[in-house]
Amino acid sequence: MTEVKERINPPLDAPDAAEEQYRWNRRYPELGTGPITTDRFLSEEHFERERKLVFGKSWLNIGSVHDFSGNGSFFVRDIAVLDVSLLVVQDEQGTVRAFHNVCSHRGNKLVWEKSGPCPYLFACRFHGWGYKQDGALASVPDEGEFHFGSDDKNPGKDGLGMVPVRTEVWKGFIFVNLDASGTDSLAEHLGPLGESLKDFPFDALELRHRYDVSDEANWKVILDAQNEIYHLPMLAPLHRFLGGGAFATNEDGYTRLLDFERLGLHTVFTSDSDIEWVDTPMRTAVAKAHPDGGLTTLPIRGPFVFHVLFPNMVLGFLGDFMFTYNVWPESVDKSVWEIRMHFPRPDTLADRVIHDLMKVRFRDLLCEDVTGHAALQVGLKSRARDVFVVGDQEVQIRSFHQNLDEYMERGNRG
Repeated sequence: MTEVKERINPPLDAPDAAEEQYRWNRRYPELGTGPITTDRFLSEEHFERERKLVFGKSWLNIGSVHDFSGNGSFFVRDIAVLDVSLLVVQDEQGTVRAFHNVCSHRGNKLVWEKSGPCPYLFACRFHGWGYKQDGALASVPDEGEFHFGSDDKNPGKDGLGMVPVRTEVWKGFIFVNLDASGTDSLAEHLGPLGESLKDFPFDALELRHRYDVSDEANWKVILDAQNEIYHLPMLAPLHRFLGGGAFATNEDGYTRLLDFERLGLHTVFTSDSDIEWVDTPMRTAVAKAHPDGGLTTLPIRGPFVFHVLFPNMVLGFLGDFMFTYNVWPESVDKSVWEIRMHFPRPDTLADRVIHDLMKVRFRDLLCEDVTGHAALQVGLKSRARDVFVVGDQEVQIRSFHQNLDEYMERGNRG
């Protein structure tokens, strides 16, 4: 059996068979058992409410410090659902700031490159206004012709820097909040989820691979499809073959959650198995060739741990690597699924081989998932039914939609 070294939280004991049915409804009766409406995946009006009340007011993960080439560098992050472009800067001292990527002169997009080292000044290509790394306006060609600060209608030059965006960094992940009037800090937003991961050694991992996938589906279709393991024994051929036994099943072969928790707006679920399992032949051969190849070395609860950070980020662990998802809506039925894979720094060539094997294995599973997302959206568009049903082993989905509805209701109340 796969072992786990120094788990942050020990796994719970698996329930007795008599206690298995409706286990999660008994623990979280407030979630109910009713169906979920399908109009939320199809309605332009509902999508607009999500855009304004969720993405326009939430803390959003836009990347990590891995996106910088080092101190004194930048990257540009476009958020289509909010029609904004952000310039994200790490200055020479390592401080991270984000600004609207807009020149204060006449609104031109300031930086057109995707990333790079910070120039002496970020200069607008239209008229040459230049800004420092801290956003201050430093240079205006023919400055004497402008009425800076001449009266209360004309701001002074010191009031015409790049417009800052609320920015905080947690464990190397960069978050922004476009709601300038918001009061909750990132720590308050993360709440107990952030606390549960406060000792995790994120700095021991490096970003190795990234996939940005255009997905023909509503953003919640994508998130829901990933936010459960019910489909794993049935979805074929790749999931059935490559799942490899890392997910607990009952005697009939259906997957079972080991634990599920609601952590404020966020959730986490785990799957584990107390029985010996047989991995795929290739992975087994690699594990035998490397002393630690068959061990889970990250300090996690079990072989598979899946955190959903409201509204659109996933922080997951599978064996010896960490993956993150960011699901970015572009329209009611189109999204970008951003996938990143992080591994411990390799010590040997065998480590590198194992990591590359996991990359390919994971990529193949994701390709099958993308096809499934599009098929789900097609079925929903038919409007053959106006609701879908959710089983007890899909409690994560029920919780997410309740959190989403309640968050928007609070936003409506102001």
